[in-house]
Amino acid sequence: MNKIHKNTANIRNFLGELVSDLEIKTYFSYYGLFKENIMFGLYKDDKLYLKLSKSFIKQYDISISLDNDGILIRDFYLFPKEQFNNISQNNLIPNLISHLKQEYEDNKVEKSIRHLPNMNISLERLLQRNGIKTIDDLSNLGEIQTFVKLIEQGVDAASLLLFKLHGALNNQIVYALKDQQKKDLLEEADTALYNAGLRKRFTVNSKTSRR
Repeated sequence: MNKIHKNTANIRNFLGELVSDLEIKTYFSYYGLFKENIMFGLYKDDKLYLKLSKSFIKQYDISISLDNDGILIRDFYLFPKEQFNNISQNNLIPNLISHLKQEYEDNKVEKSIRHLPNMNISLERLLQRNGIKTIDDLSNLGEIQTFVKLIEQGVDAASLLLFKLHGALNNQIVYALKDQQKKDLLEEADTALYNAGLRKRFTVNSKTSRR
């Protein structure tokens, strides 16, 4: 049993009957919960966080007291253990996944890369020149591997571009990112660069906002 399976055994057992083909991947200091490449939740320290947009909360009349419990990623809220029965009884998770899929498809139809947060036509063209032509391409590759790919192609990419890519995929303006988010991104980027046989680019410290 690898580390991910060991650390996520409880949530796997709980969601196993609700979500077929559940995938769990590391996501910064959390474990991301995925169904068909749609991340619907995060898990850490036996706590479940669900991605609940305002429209979903309103549509399904979710009236529980939601708390983001200090989480730094937008729209993810702690779902208390005492409410877990509601998840299975109300078919909440399948409905949530369907809702997120529809939101993703709607955004994909309406937008090109330049319309995402922090993006513009120059960045769109930069990505397209390096084989990332659509929002789908960017989403499937993710901000870290997109950054690594640009470095591999000889682009002199700085930390600000990494932050912009992350914000684009998570609907966050780059200047609203917290220092801890930036630190996590830089650490993950350095690890990915090293694993790709490239030189690490960042010295991570508490002053990441100055980079």
